Amino acid sequence: MLGSLQSAAELDFRLEERHRTVLSKRRAGGLYHFSKPYWNGETLALQIVNPTAGLFDGDTMSLDVHLQKGASVALTSPSASRFYAMDKSSAKITQSFSLETETWLEYHPNFSVPQQGSEVELETKITLAAGAEMIFLDQLAPGRVKHGEQYRYRRFTTNFSLHYDGTFHALERMVLEPKLGGWPLSVPDWEVAFYSAVWIVKDSLDPHCDTLAGIEASLKKSNLLCGLTQLTEQVAVIRVLAPRSIILKKALQEIRAALNPVFPNHPYNPRLQQV
Repeated sequence: MLGSLQSAAELDFRLEERHRTVLSKRRAGGLYHFSKPYWNGETLALQIVNPTAGLFDGDTMSLDVHLQKGASVALTSPSASRFYAMDKSSAKITQSFSLETETWLEYHPNFSVPQQGSEVELETKITLAAGAEMIFLDQLAPGRVKHGEQYRYRRFTTNFSLHYDGTFHALERMVLEPKLGGWPLSVPDWEVAFYSAVWIVKDSLDPHCDTLAGIEASLKKSNLLCGLTQLTEQVAVIRVLAPRSIILKKALQEIRAALNPVFPNHPYNPRLQQV
């Protein structure tokens, strides 16, 4: 489409002989910019930065992330992803994450904010080899609440797939069209709802059932709703709803800290995980 912007980025991480993860390949164009990598002795942290206002009609973004055997990476995004009014077409974001064995990935993007008149499709594909571990976040705002634009976007679609050790473990599709009614992310007495999903992957989650159940129980409050689903022995997801973004962010910090017993080799570090 004339005037639209196509952006693509590719990141490849590997483990050096000194047992240090390095960014071995970085290719970026369009909207994508990256911070200088930071190594804390255990994990390599990298920020994904979108220097522009956001996505417009016809824009596309694709991100391809690959972790070679033994790599340990934390990816964060300090700014929200904003989607603006689109006249005739839509924008699309494609994300692909490939993790070889014995790797570790934490992915903590900021909120997706679909604004009035926007239409966006987000596609996420995750492939993990046996022995790979991951914490992966999705965050969705109801719109520009301070400007009275909650639930004013045309359409927001997500397609999410997760493979572990060569087999499907999760396949989800969500289509949100506020004008059609029947809004799924609503709570009585709440004006709006901010949403997040925390995907957890480990070779075996069964020994940690009590820990996961404890997280779910501790976060069920009057201003917070939390639900845990263990899909398979290796994959679980914690979904959270809150009436304010700050409440949701604090809950995500609590979840990440409470997951320390599940991932003892990767404890919560506020400097690396900006949730």
